[in-house]
Amino acid sequence: MRYNGPASANNPGDRNLEKSRWEAMGTITNGLFCSVISPATAKPLEKAGYGGRSSLLSRKATCLLSAGSARSWRKSSIRCKKPESRVEEELSSGSSRPPPPRTRRVEDYNTVMKRMMRNPYEYHHDLGMNYTLMTKNLIVGSQPQSPEDIDHLKKEENVGYILCLQQDKDIEYWGIDIDAIIRRCKEVGIHHMRKPARDFDPDSLRNCLPEAVSSLEWAISEDKGRVYIHCTAGLGRAPAVTIAYLFWFHDMDLHEAYNMLTSKRPCGPNKKAIRGATYDLAKNDPWKEPFDGLPEHAFANIADWERKLIQERVRGLRGN
Repeated sequence: MRYNGPASANNPGDRNLEKSRWEAMGTITNGLFCSVISPATAKPLEKAGYGGRSSLLSRKATCLLSAGSARSWRKSSIRCKKPESRVEEELSSGSSRPPPPRTRRVEDYNTVMKRMMRNPYEYHHDLGMNYTLMTKNLIVGSQPQSPEDIDHLKKEENVGYILCLQQDKDIEYWGIDIDAIIRRCKEVGIHHMRKPARDFDPDSLRNCLPEAVSSLEWAISEDKGRVYIHCTAGLGRAPAVTIAYLFWFHDMDLHEAYNMLTSKRPCGPNKKAIRGATYDLAKNDPWKEPFDGLPEHAFANIADWERKLIQERVRGLRGN
């Protein structure tokens, strides 16, 4: 499959992002191209397993992903302007007004994502569902858009569980028929779960993480097929839940878990929200120092007894 140019035009304010590009690692697409960001060159898809081993997929697809260079990012060369559109209001307040035309919908969403998350990544809805095999039994990706996407996940990836982190208004914004998707899940034997978190909201994510990780850990422990976890773009909420799961249940510190995920699926999940949720679960003292007063490295690592306590509390949330 040949790449004939960028998937979408760049925002003029972000032209400096085109000065350098990253090659994607391990991102799988269900369309012609990956719906994140397009690079100058395309490489065959790789299926990355736990621990970094990779093998070429037999599927004939091409992954296209890039971002500003790490150096440019560190220098804060990315400029995040306040969007002119009403997408942030629509996504955050549950506005009932009709969504904008599809082209503007994508542009508006990416503008808000860049400003709120402070990262250069983009979501291209029209290019289809995209996802990354994170471990042998866990896939992180973007929203399924149709019953056919559910068929693909079942037949091609042996998915037995789907964990959706979207709110209703996220799904409505993109015009997706969630009822049809849930019906198809039942028809093909996929257990569909929802743990909604507000998009671009670190506090909502922090509050959602314990129950979302509880559902994720339960589904993985059932060992009846892979777990597909998604938000809208698969760049914020779903990666954050996955990182928290790896941190709390796989004897990694936060930075190890974060680097493992982002090396395979370049994205910018909120570390502070994960540290905050870790703090919430690990401490019993009612007189404990408020989290916001702690240094930036606080709760990026935990003692063995804290990890055991977190695991007990997370497992205790099953069924909520």
